[in-house]
Amino acid sequence: DILAPLDGEIVEVNEAIVEEPGKVNEDPEGEAWFFKIKPADASQLDDYMDDAAYKAFVG
Repeated sequence: DILAPLDGEIVEVNEAIVEEPGKVNEDPEGEAWFFKIKPADASQLDDYMDDAAYKAFVG
């Protein structure tokens, strides 16, 4: 099981970080993603901030 902020189906796993876990520290928002998820209910995404809103929130 994977704890994720929304319900859905894992559709892809990034095997590169399985082989080289250090990549997570080097490029967490680029090549070192963990998995791709297909949301069971896309409306759940409405409750989350996008990148710009998050950056404004944290200042």
